[in-house]
Amino acid sequence: MNRILRSERGQAMVEFALVMPFLLLLIIAVFEFARAWNVYHAVTDAARLGARSAVVADPVATQDTVYAIVNRALARASIDTTSATTTLTGWRSGTGTPASMTIQVPYRFVFLRPFLGWTNSDAAITLTSTFVMRNE
Repeated sequence: MNRILRSERGQAMVEFALVMPFLLLLIIAVFEFARAWNVYHAVTDAARLGARSAVVADPVATQDTVYAIVNRALARASIDTTSATTTLTGWRSGTGTPASMTIQVPYRFVFLRPFLGWTNSDAAITLTSTFVMRNE
């Protein structure tokens, strides 16, 4: 009987069962933050495209075409364009003056929301990117 109580069989399984939830949480957190980082870079790319199309001296271009370019870039990255807020300042304000495109997109964590204490389904962080270029 004493020998059975001292047995170390199954010790690794018990330790693994204790560590596994933390390991899974860490892996899920890495994937969640990697997705947020990916969305942020897509928003930055869309802001760059919007700013570039806004400053090019093209007489056919309008503000609507600039917003359409931004929305296409966001849609290519599977970002909901209806929740994105885009702001264009400095449109056709003269050669050499700055024009900026600002995009704000709410990002909702899927798996980490309960661990962050966010019980509301609308709880999100706002990813913001601004790109400034000079009018040509």
